[in-house]
Amino acid sequence: MRISIALAAPLVLALAACGETTPADEVTPEPMPTAEVPVELPTIPVNSTTTVQYSGSYSQAGADGEIRRLTLNEDNTYEYTTANGQAITGTYSRMEDGSRIRLEDFEGGPAWFSVGNGAIYRLPSESTPYNEITMEGEYRRDVSQMTPPGATPATGTAAAPAAVTAPADPS
Repeated sequence: MRISIALAAPLVLALAACGETTPADEVTPEPMPTAEVPVELPTIPVNSTTTVQYSGSYSQAGADGEIRRLTLNEDNTYEYTTANGQAITGTYSRMEDGSRIRLEDFEGGPAWFSVGNGAIYRLPSESTPYNEITMEGEYRRDVSQMTPPGATPATGTAAAPAAVTAPADPS
């Protein structure tokens, strides 16, 4: 028994030393180094205004935390709701490259967007190539507007499977 007490004493002293603390108000936090994580942006399809079903509602949470919403209608009209709730309506047109659209009035002037799968991306200017998109310009398609696989884009409902006829009972 004396041997186990003799072995335990240094262990207790070592653990007691670990209990020393510095009051929180006396500690200066050190910034932790962080690594830049590259963001993988999707590829904008060529001629996406003809190959992507893009009419619907899109949202963006701005750096200020406010939500902006843009609805693109099939008749080339749109409604943009600003962060302060102001609704702006107008028309949009497809650009010649087939992957961008131009809104006539977007916060006081024209705006250009690349059309992607499930998102549109605001571009800084008319001369910005359609594939130079940024996360800051991303407007994500509202989930409720997504067309499920196997569904028709116009209705969002799945096509009914073909009827299967069972063979007649021989008895």
